[in-house]
Amino acid sequence: MFGKPTEPAKFNPSTPPPASDVAKIQGGGLVQVIVTGVTPLEFHVFLNDKYVSQVEMDSLSASLEGPSDMLPNGVVRGTLSRNVTSVTGGNAQDRSELFPCTFEVIALGRRLSITTTQPNSLEGAFINLGLKSDGTSNELNGVKALRVLIGDGILDAKITWVDDVTEDIFPHA
Repeated sequence: MFGKPTEPAKFNPSTPPPASDVAKIQGGGLVQVIVTGVTPLEFHVFLNDKYVSQVEMDSLSASLEGPSDMLPNGVVRGTLSRNVTSVTGGNAQDRSELFPCTFEVIALGRRLSITTTQPNSLEGAFINLGLKSDGTSNELNGVKALRVLIGDGILDAKITWVDDVTEDIFPHA
């Protein structure tokens, strides 16, 4: 049973791939922000599984806007701006575009998750709020715009619905 097989193993296309392969983060990846304090603002940012120090981070922003007369394709933008050491030893600012990816913010007992599957496109974009006891979340419809800004003492996330009502996702931040 646990020894060598008596016959060579044959390829079986119906055999699922190993769980370790299925568990890999693919594509643009995963951006996670976990806010642990509001006054002063304390948070932890992870790009895939790499920690980005709050000290080196300048800002993290995301903006999704539906199509309009001025922007017929809408807007899909996520940017991480951070200070890095340049070759000369000085400070330089580095900007990384984040989308397509899954961008998740957990703060004040709330959860916001944005998934974009294509660069610069609202096609395949999903916004989810909360986390239910069964592990699912609330997928949003009727969104006109979503803006998130985190950095330098700021935690701001606002959603604007198609009826032009705007709400804070993280009130009291």
